[in-house]
Amino acid sequence: WDRLETNAAKQSYDWPKAEQYTHYAGGQIVGANLPEEDMMVLGVSLGNTFDSVKASLGQPTKETSRGLTYGGVTFGNFKMDGVGPIVTYMMIENRDATTHRGIAVGDSMRKVLNVYGRPDLVDTNNRWFYGKYRYRTDMMHGIQFEQKGDKVSKILIYK
Repeated sequence: WDRLETNAAKQSYDWPKAEQYTHYAGGQIVGANLPEEDMMVLGVSLGNTFDSVKASLGQPTKETSRGLTYGGVTFGNFKMDGVGPIVTYMMIENRDATTHRGIAVGDSMRKVLNVYGRPDLVDTNNRWFYGKYRYRTDMMHGIQFEQKGDKVSKILIYK
């Protein structure tokens, strides 16, 4: 029944689709910053140093110059030039952690919609983004939910 309901919802105008987000001008700022607590995972915030993450969570299961991994959660750094070892993104790839609002990998996209509301952006890969971004650029600050079928497959929090 849930699958039927979700498929029916996807056919309706109310279900978020990428083509509903193509009317913005290139470079236009869209959305708004999320509350700080939404930008945390396991007590870690964007901008924390790798050392402070290790002090808080202990030894990671994997450590590279680009990030620290604790099971299915990675605290990483996308930036190249002189930023230092600070967290610029957090990625959740299994049920080891949830968002502040309780969404985990494996949850339904319907639950995401019920908890977060309409996304600020749905891209052509059907990833749902909540937060603030500059349209048609990679300048984004918020949470992105990737999906397989009707389920969350990956959660990214970044700025």
